[in-house]
Amino acid sequence: MIAPLVTIAIPFYNNKETLLDAIKSVYAQTFNDWELLLLNDGSTDGSLQLVEHIKDPRVRLVDDRENRGLVYRLNQVSELAKGQYIARMDADDLMMPDRIAKQVAFMVRYPETDLVDTAAYTIDTSNKPIGKRGALPIRNTPKDVLKHALLLHASILGRKEWFRNNPYDPAYVRAEDYELWCRTYKFSNFKRIPEYLYIIREGRVNIKNYLSSMRTLRMIFSVYGKGKLTYPALQWEIVKTYLKSYAYIFMGWLNKQDVLTANRNTALDLKEQQHLNEQIMKIQSLNIITQA
Repeated sequence: MIAPLVTIAIPFYNNKETLLDAIKSVYAQTFNDWELLLLNDGSTDGSLQLVEHIKDPRVRLVDDRENRGLVYRLNQVSELAKGQYIARMDADDLMMPDRIAKQVAFMVRYPETDLVDTAAYTIDTSNKPIGKRGALPIRNTPKDVLKHALLLHASILGRKEWFRNNPYDPAYVRAEDYELWCRTYKFSNFKRIPEYLYIIREGRVNIKNYLSSMRTLRMIFSVYGKGKLTYPALQWEIVKTYLKSYAYIFMGWLNKQDVLTANRNTALDLKEQQHLNEQIMKIQSLNIITQA
């Protein structure tokens, strides 16, 4: 069997409510030379049973019955992938139909590129459009790399060999992508397609997970911050992680933490909302399950 050009990888853990729609958005792609790698991270909610019924030689299900965490699964992807390129995707998100086609075309046109991300629409847990973000140019000065996430992690497509040569570090759980960009930006070529080709599902923020990501971010500042920021500027970045943590704790107590996440988005006009709704409906209408 000829190897596919692209491996689309979806690690999942207890994503029963969203996983099938994520997979449907893979089938909705205009680009067809792909394999889909589904990596179960010890789900207990029936997610595994849902995908076991997909009968398609392009779909590979990996299930070791262990809950090892996202970092382990991301590194596992690069070892198992058959494609020349690896496309990331989260199990609660969706893709616009031309995402993979446009990213592959970009990589072919600019072969010096290691990774390319895209801008994204955002929706709520009921698939209602919220906004958009991530279309601004990449800022890769040492200071900007430290202060801002360089790429939209879930939307990246990159060369398999790059991922194999630059594995995620398990010490930086919940900010493993942030650390990876800080570690590799000096010798890597990161690009962006400023089009809204990915769809992020934003729900209630898990406060415990958010606090964990802030702790990891402080580790990153401690390891990579020296020489990039002045001492007062570095201390201020660390202080901001505490302020953000307190803000999310307070808003979580009020059950309003979604107000904070909404600030990251730009509002959609009516035409954009209609277009996004149409694409989501088309994705959801696909039938990908074949019973054994």
